[in-house]
Amino acid sequence: MSRDEHRPRSLARSLRVVAAGTLLLLTLVSRTAIAQQVTAETLLDRIQIEDLLTRYYYDLAQGESHALSEYFTEDALLDVDGTLAKGHAEIAKLYQRPDAEAKKAKPPVSRPHNHMLLSNPVIEVKGTTAQAHVIWTGVKNDGVGKLPRLYEQGREDTELVKLNGKWLIKRRYISSDSGEPDRFDKTYKPRENPLKSP
Repeated sequence: MSRDEHRPRSLARSLRVVAAGTLLLLTLVSRTAIAQQVTAETLLDRIQIEDLLTRYYYDLAQGESHALSEYFTEDALLDVDGTLAKGHAEIAKLYQRPDAEAKKAKPPVSRPHNHMLLSNPVIEVKGTTAQAHVIWTGVKNDGVGKLPRLYEQGREDTELVKLNGKWLIKRRYISSDSGEPDRFDKTYKPRENPLKSP
């Protein structure tokens, strides 16, 4: 037999090996997909969690930072670049603006509109617990005729619990990747997802 006659057999054998490997890979991927299957209940939980995170930043942008502690459990932990706040009182204090008293005494001054964009959400629901991971991007708008500017960006890794039918934040880690406010300089250390199991 010549070399040319062996080539079709060799090619057919190679194709069978590739096909078997592809079938095995597809079987493994489909099993993983079934384990992470979305149900009507987990889909509703995911929507509620996304709403909670979006409303949180809406309240912050509207100057309602005094109410942000209500998004947390009583014993919650909030970690902003290594600056820790535990429980409602400490969390409310962390969000309190230093010049709040001065603003009360002066008439309101127009300020730029800042918005927070949340993107790339990865939300895993397991019964009455969940983890949410998002990228946040701060956008500053100085006026209608001016271009918007990005002024900060980072990641959030959040553990949530469902209490009495309502999702609340149990632990939240806010990690800046750029534009970090100066008040967190002392505690800032680069980090990955603190909720990730070792």
